[in-house]
Amino acid sequence: MSVAVISDTHFGSTCSALSRRDNVDYLIWKLWRYGDGIDEVVLLGDILDLWRVRMESAIRDATYFFRRLDELGVRVSYVVGNHDHHMTIIRQELSLLERAARGEPFAVYLPNLRWSMNLAGLKMTFHYPTYEMLMGGRRLLFTHGHHLDGIKSLPVQIFEGIRRLSGEPVLPADLERMMAYAYESIYRSCYLGEAVEIEESLWRVTSIFERVRSGVLRTLRYSPVESQYDAILRFIRERHPGRVDCFIYGDTHQAAIYRKDGDLLVANAGSLADGGDNTYLILTDDEIRLRGFGRQEPLMRMDV
Repeated sequence: MSVAVISDTHFGSTCSALSRRDNVDYLIWKLWRYGDGIDEVVLLGDILDLWRVRMESAIRDATYFFRRLDELGVRVSYVVGNHDHHMTIIRQELSLLERAARGEPFAVYLPNLRWSMNLAGLKMTFHYPTYEMLMGGRRLLFTHGHHLDGIKSLPVQIFEGIRRLSGEPVLPADLERMMAYAYESIYRSCYLGEAVEIEESLWRVTSIFERVRSGVLRTLRYSPVESQYDAILRFIRERHPGRVDCFIYGDTHQAAIYRKDGDLLVANAGSLADGGDNTYLILTDDEIRLRGFGRQEPLMRMDV
């Protein structure tokens, strides 16, 4: 079995590498050439950038990519992230209307959402916040990454801090409500050009800071994935009881594969945006490979 993991394409944003059709064609060729016969593609969140443009613009930007994926004829799973979080709101509101039609107009909190939908002719199964897979006798857990401590957006961290100061625990349902409030506010701002310009400026400043910080950490032989390892273990304990052999996420745009003392294997798929290495993951029964544009050999690989 072989699975390709693609994260953070940010369709709709000017930083998306896959807005260019030749880059899409090149990626599809790479998947065919080095993917060991892909069985499934996992889109690991922030595929559509609904914080920068309206949904119709983001989908229009992604249409060629979705059509090329459809031509592969493989299963496609979409794990929703923070920039495309509005997709979960749409799903929950539609579910509420369906219940209301049955005379059951009340809110229901579901710790994990799963639904099927077509976008630009491509049938996908959507998951939030996690997607679990069995592969080669091992349990893989996929999530975008914005739930991890140290990665959560500033508004969410502030809300969470206020709640903790009150002495009350922050439950998963509380965290989702905080995220919905923060992310929907940003989503609505995409209808105001001035607000988007301000956010783009803040994005560029924080991106420069992150690149400097990651460069320093790299010189210290301390990868971003390694720095998030403890937060990942906490997330698994709190949100996903049971054994997990491999944890795959995105969000940070900093690709790496890491394992500590033969324990949990962790991989970050990186991104296909920002003009970086344009990375993605290939998972097989035997190993995990980090691949990048313009490279014949994997950037990293590790046995699973």
